[in-house]
Amino acid sequence: MIAPAEGPAAVLRRTWGRAWRTPGAAWVAAVLLALAGDAAAAAPVVTVESRSGTYEVRGEFTTAAPLDTAWAVLTDYGDIASFVNSIKKSDVLKSGGDSLLVYQSAVVGVGFHFTARVTLSVTEDPKREIEFVDVLGEDFYRYAGTWSLSGDSSASVVKYSLLAIPRSNVPSWIGRSVMSHSVSDLLLQVHREIDRRAAKR
Repeated sequence: MIAPAEGPAAVLRRTWGRAWRTPGAAWVAAVLLALAGDAAAAAPVVTVESRSGTYEVRGEFTTAAPLDTAWAVLTDYGDIASFVNSIKKSDVLKSGGDSLLVYQSAVVGVGFHFTARVTLSVTEDPKREIEFVDVLGEDFYRYAGTWSLSGDSSASVVKYSLLAIPRSNVPSWIGRSVMSHSVSDLLLQVHREIDRRAAKR
């Protein structure tokens, strides 16, 4: 369904067009999530809570793909740009055991473009959980979260959580909308890639 020209999406685009010029507005891009929607997979469940400039986001989806395939996609740090549209660069700077340091840059735009960079300290609990936290601190006071997995050889449940405290003064209603939309798109694109790889097995 296409949103009406003067619906919430149009209002949000106009507001972004004004807000992006404010100092620190580039935090929106730093969520490192895709703007391009993808209806191939079922819509994920996403919730956003905000208070005093802090955003807590949770999302999840279920796939018929086996746990091994889901884990392989979530840990494909070097190739994530090929299936998450907003990410333009993702390099593993350091890897040792279940710990990594990953540099990422992303571009997000709706009539304008933001570029954001994060350096994520990543800790893996194989086939169960991935924890990440930004140690660069350029666009966020705090940016940390987890991916968690449960399931077996016949199905997997993927859950995502994020705590973000941006450095900008974006109004909370814009922040909530951006977070909800962006995380939904991220999960849709990750879901699509998991299903694509599972179909090739």
